[in-house]
Amino acid sequence: MHIKPITSTLLFIILLCLSINTNAQDVLNRQITLTKTEGSAKELLQEIELQAEILFSYSNKICLNENILLSESTNTIDHFLSEIFSECPVEYKIRSRKIILLPKPPPEVSNNIRVSGFVKSRKSKEALIGASVYHNNKTLGTSSNSFGYYSFEIPKGETSILSSFIGFRTENIHINAYKDTTINFFLELNYNLEEVKVIQNMSAEEINTTRSSTITVPIEQITEMPLFMGEVDVIKSLQLLPGINSGSEGLNGFYVRGGGSDQNLFLLDDVPIYNISHLLGFFSIFNADAINSVNITKAGFPARYGGRLSSVLDIRMKDGNKEKIKGTASIGAISSKIALDGPIKSEKTTFNFSARRSYFDLFSSLFQSGSEAKSSFFFYDTNLKLSHEFSPKNKVYASFYAGKDKFFTKYNYNTVRNPNQPPEGTETLNINDESNSGWINQMAALRWNKLYNNKLFSNITVAYSQYSYFIGFEQNEIETNTWNYYEQKYNSGITDLLSKVDFDYFLNNNHHIKFGGNYTYHTFKPGIDIVKRVQNIETVIDSTIGGDNIYGNEFYLYVEDDFHLTPKLKMNVGLHSASYFTSSQAYHSLQPRFSARYLLTPKLAFKTSFSRMTQFMHLVTSGSLALPTDIWIPVTDKIKPQHSNQYTLSSTWQIQNGFDLTVEAYYKDNQQLLMINPENSYSSIEEGAIFGDGYAHGIEFLVHKKTDKLTGWFGYTWSKSMNRFSELNKGEYFPTLNDRRHDVGIYSNYKINPRMSISATWAFSSGNAVTLPSQKYYKPQLPSNGTLENGDYSEHIDEIHGYRMPVYHRLDIGINMTKEIRWGQQTWSMGLYNAYGRQNAFSLYFDSNYDSEGNLVDRQLNQLSIFPFPLPYIRYTIKF
Repeated sequence: MHIKPITSTLLFIILLCLSINTNAQDVLNRQITLTKTEGSAKELLQEIELQAEILFSYSNKICLNENILLSESTNTIDHFLSEIFSECPVEYKIRSRKIILLPKPPPEVSNNIRVSGFVKSRKSKEALIGASVYHNNKTLGTSSNSFGYYSFEIPKGETSILSSFIGFRTENIHINAYKDTTINFFLELNYNLEEVKVIQNMSAEEINTTRSSTITVPIEQITEMPLFMGEVDVIKSLQLLPGINSGSEGLNGFYVRGGGSDQNLFLLDDVPIYNISHLLGFFSIFNADAINSVNITKAGFPARYGGRLSSVLDIRMKDGNKEKIKGTASIGAISSKIALDGPIKSEKTTFNFSARRSYFDLFSSLFQSGSEAKSSFFFYDTNLKLSHEFSPKNKVYASFYAGKDKFFTKYNYNTVRNPNQPPEGTETLNINDESNSGWINQMAALRWNKLYNNKLFSNITVAYSQYSYFIGFEQNEIETNTWNYYEQKYNSGITDLLSKVDFDYFLNNNHHIKFGGNYTYHTFKPGIDIVKRVQNIETVIDSTIGGDNIYGNEFYLYVEDDFHLTPKLKMNVGLHSASYFTSSQAYHSLQPRFSARYLLTPKLAFKTSFSRMTQFMHLVTSGSLALPTDIWIPVTDKIKPQHSNQYTLSSTWQIQNGFDLTVEAYYKDNQQLLMINPENSYSSIEEGAIFGDGYAHGIEFLVHKKTDKLTGWFGYTWSKSMNRFSELNKGEYFPTLNDRRHDVGIYSNYKINPRMSISATWAFSSGNAVTLPSQKYYKPQLPSNGTLENGDYSEHIDEIHGYRMPVYHRLDIGINMTKEIRWGQQTWSMGLYNAYGRQNAFSLYFDSNYDSEGNLVDRQLNQLSIFPFPLPYIRYTIKF
C-alpha cells in the first residue's frame, strides 16, 4: 500500500478546506465604509457591492424590506447584512468574491410544551419526594426528585395534569397551554380508608421505573407498626422487608443480601452517618418525628450513589410546616420526645426541631439503693432543620443532628476533704470511681437548591459528619492528707468534611440526565489513649498516647441517563468514577451501572440491573455483633479497597388495584474483604489483616397490599452468602455471620375506624451461622524448676461458622387509639413485643460439668435469651 501518496492527498484536501473556510470568513469580516445608510434592502446591497467590490446573488424568496436605517456607516460586511435581514434571517454561501444569500429555514415547531414545578403537601407545604406526576393519557409522566421538583413534556392545548402520592388525594389540574408552564401541586391528606385511585397510580410508577430493589416506606406506616419498648423505629421496620435482617434478637443490625454491617451507606439529608444505633443497637438514631421520607436501595444502584457495596438508606428530614407552628410530644417507657415545626415570621423561612432523651439514669438509683456499685445509661438525640426560600428558584437548607450514648458504673463511694480551700476549711466532697463507655454522632449540612430553568435543577452541599467512640475509667486513691485522681480514656472515630454538587437535566420525555461530583476529606482516629493524673489539685500527668490520625481524600464524578429506547423498553445507564488518595497511594475505580425495564403489559414489567461498586474503607469488628467498639479504617498501601458486582433479574406485577407482587433474583460477588486473623495476635491492624472473597445469591418475594381497611405486606427470602480466606477454614468457603437460608417478614394493619387501628408483625428466620468449639481438652503446663504446674483446658474449633443458631420467630402486636381533643389530638399506643413468649437465642455457649476431683465430665450447649417473655409497651402522644 502506498501510504505516502494517500497521506499527501488527505493533507492537501484538509488544507484546501481550511483555506476556503478562512477566505469566507475574511470576506465577511472585511470592514468597509458606506456612503449611504438608509434605503431599501436592494439599494443597500448595491452600496455594499460597490464599496466592497463583491457581488450578491439572491432569489425573490428572501424578504427585502423597503425602508431600512443602518445604525452606522463603518463596520464589517457581516454586521451590515445582519442589520439588513434582522427581521428575516438569511444564510450565506461564499464563492470567491460572490456571496449567495439564501432564506434560513424556520425553526422546527414543536407540538409539545414543558410543564414543571413542585409537589407539596397542602397542609404543611412540605415537599413530597417521589410523587407521581403524569398526563391524563397515562403514557407520559415522571416523579418528583429529592426536593419535590418535576419536569416533563406534554402535547399543547387543552389537557389535564395529575399528581398522586400515597396517603394523599390525587389532584387533577385542567390547563389550556401553548407554551412552557409552571404548575405546583398541593396535595391534600386522604383521611378515607380506601385509596384505590392513589395506589393505582403509585403502583403504575413502581412498574414504569427502571429501578429495581428500591422500596419507599411511608413514615406514617412506620409509626403505626408495633413498637419495641414503645419506641417508633425506622430500622426495625425495614428489617421486615425481603433481603434485610437484624443479625440478632432485638438489635438494629442492618445486613443486606449477605453484606457486612459496614457495607451500607446511611444518608441523613445527603450526609453519611457511620453509626445508627442507640443503646447498643436496640434502637436507631432516626427520630420518626423529624423524618419526611425513607428510601432503601438494595441493588440497581444509580450512578449518583457510591462508596458502599450492599445498600443505600436515604432518609430526608422534614423542612417544616409553612402554614403555622405545630408540635408533637410523646412519653414512653424508655424515652420522651418533643418536636416543633413551622414558619419563622413568614412562610419563606421554616424550622423543624425535635429532641429525644431516655430517662433510665434519672430513676435507676431508686432501684439500686444500698448497692455498692450503681450502673446506668442514657441516650439523647436532637434534629434541627432550617429552610429559607429566597425566590421560587433559589432555596437554602441547613440541617443539624447530634446524639450521644453513655453507659457507666459508679462505685467506691467516699467523702474527702476539699483540697481547694484554706487549711482551716472543713468543706468535704463526695467522690466515687467510675467506668464508662459511649459514642457520639454529629452532622451539619448546608444545601443550596437552584432552578436555572424548567429543564435544569441543581443542589450544592457542604457538610460535616463526625462519629467517635470512647471507653475509660476514673479512679480515686485516698491516703492521709492526699487525694489522688487518675483517669484513662480510649477514643476512636472518623470525621468527614465534604462538598458535592448534583444536577438534574430534563432534556425531554425520553432523557432525564443526572450528573455531578463529590469531594470528601476523611480523618480516621484509629485509637488514642488519654491519661491524666491529679494529686490533690495539681496535675502530675496529662498526656496522649496512641497512633497518629490517618487522612484520606476521596473524589467521585458521575453521570446517568434515564431514557426510553421504545415505548416498552426503558433504561438507566450511568458511570461512577471514584478515586481515593492516601499519603503515598492512589486508588481509582470505574463503576458502570445499568438497569432496564421491559413493559410486557401496563401492569406487568420485567427488570434487570448490574452494579459495580467500590468501597474505600473497612470496619474491623470485635465479634459476631456490630458494636460501637468496631473501628473504621481506610485503605492504605497494604489495605486495598473492597469491590462487588451485583446482577439482578426481577418482575413486578400489579395483580389488582393496590395489590402488587415483586419477585427478584440476585447474585453478588465480593472481592478484597478484610478480616483480622483470629488465630494469632498482632501489634497493628495492618499486620493482622487478611483478605478474601465471597458471594451471595438468593430470591426474594414481596406481596404488598396498599388499599382498603387491611394493608400490609408478606416478604420471603431464600438466600445464601459465603466468604473465603486462604488463611482460615483450610481455605474453604464458610457461611457469613448473617447467612440465613430462609427469612419471612409479615406486617399487617387493620383500620377499625378513623380513630382506631390494630397492627401485627411476624418474623421467622432459620438460624444465623455461629462458631463454636467442637472439643475441649486438658492442656498441662510444661515443667518449671523441676515441678509440674497445674494445667488448664483449651478448646478446639474445627470449622468457622460451622454451627447454626436455633430457628427464630416472633410475633408483635399493637393498637393505636386516637382521639380529637380541644387543642389537638391524642394517641395511646399499646402492645406486646414477643407476644407468645418465644425464647429466641441471643447467643450460644457451652457449659462444662466437672467431678469432685476437677475432671471434665460432660459439656452442654446452652442458649442465652434476652427477651424470653412477652414485653408490654405503652406510649402516649399528643399533637398540637
